[in-house]
Amino acid sequence: MKKYILPIITLIISLITIILILKLNIVPDKYLIIIVLVEVLLLLIGTILNINKNKVLKIIGIIVLILNIIVNCIGLYYINHTNKFIKNNFKDEIKYTSVYYLITNKENNNKIEDLDEETNILYYEYSKSIDKAREILGNYKYEKMDNIIDTLNSLKGYLLIDKTNYEITDVNKENLKIIYEFNVETTEKRVVNKGQDSYNIYVNGTDFTRELTDFNMLITINNKTKTILLSSIPRDYYIDIPNYKKDSLEYMGLLGPRPAMSSLENLFETKIDYYVSIHAEGIAEIVDKVGGIEYCSDIEYQTAYPKEMNQGTRKFTIQKGCQHLNGMETVSAVRIRKTIGGDRQRQLNCRQVFERIMEKLLSMTTLTNYEELLNSVSNLYQTNMDDKTVTTLIKSLINNKYTIVEQIIDGSAPGDDYIRQGTVKSYVLYPDENSVNNAKQKIKEVLEG
Repeated sequence: MKKYILPIITLIISLITIILILKLNIVPDKYLIIIVLVEVLLLLIGTILNINKNKVLKIIGIIVLILNIIVNCIGLYYINHTNKFIKNNFKDEIKYTSVYYLITNKENNNKIEDLDEETNILYYEYSKSIDKAREILGNYKYEKMDNIIDTLNSLKGYLLIDKTNYEITDVNKENLKIIYEFNVETTEKRVVNKGQDSYNIYVNGTDFTRELTDFNMLITINNKTKTILLSSIPRDYYIDIPNYKKDSLEYMGLLGPRPAMSSLENLFETKIDYYVSIHAEGIAEIVDKVGGIEYCSDIEYQTAYPKEMNQGTRKFTIQKGCQHLNGMETVSAVRIRKTIGGDRQRQLNCRQVFERIMEKLLSMTTLTNYEELLNSVSNLYQTNMDDKTVTTLIKSLINNKYTIVEQIIDGSAPGDDYIRQGTVKSYVLYPDENSVNNAKQKIKEVLEG
């Protein structure tokens, strides 16, 4: 009986490995069949040799079985971390936290405890989660205001405002003070995939506030025809927000991804199922974890580390041609737009970086620091995609070669208009009707196959 102990242990570990691979559901069937056949073959060979009376063959059989156990244990390590990553990142509800301030002028010595139900508090109705913020702050007399800048410049009473709007608004804050700060937490359920083969994903790249969107793209995927359409949209695109007012895509981020998704749905007459928000600081971390990337430029240009990363003000040159960049250098290279040809070129540069990161993530070199990489990926983005959509897409990408089609949505002559939720008049780009119609048609063609 002793001679069967090692084969039984090997069998149990092999079965656990196969079950967990099936549960993970990202390995294509053709590769799963190969894995099962190899497992069975090694187990049979190891067992037959292990029970052989010939000592040499018996030792070879023991070695085969032990090697099989070791390989399966290594596989279980990666499977376990992948399963944990998917569970932690694509199954639970999405949680958002917004920081809100109660602002007054410096001459006002009242504290939050001094306010009563008759206190009048101004608020901007288009701020993200404003209803929840008012509920948390308490029972006061609330009054809507239209212009953040004018209100802050002449504030006599109290203003309820979210942290990002307050910090990016260009006013003299020396005469103002924060008398109360609190968090507003909201949740959102994930969108469950109901078996659809084609869908749209709104991808945006946020700046260091994690609110303003510098990069905007609509990804249209058809898993039946194995086609991916990448539609890049300028951040200054000036379009309607349903139930709000017009704004640029950049400042729609202050309201969260949903308003921007609704705006783009109306613009392109299509349904957007999912969103992915990619954070600037997360890009630096993950590029370092994969050992840097190769970045290619058609021109030479100067850039510098972003001050938000607290890495000093180091300046460096992006050379014409291809070069190896670390995380900080990558973020610095793709943030520049005015000196390299504008927002169109920045969109192209961002796309290149995402493609290089994906190439590295799908390469075998990532196995050496797999757990660290998964943690970095978790810090990179926020999404409403569910685990089924993610695993199905990964499985299809591993199993098939997709045709990738790219388009850039153009704008008509630029102008000045009210952005930042109607508080500032600045540069905008108006949609070009022909460009939008062409993009709309391509999106429809890919979705319908």
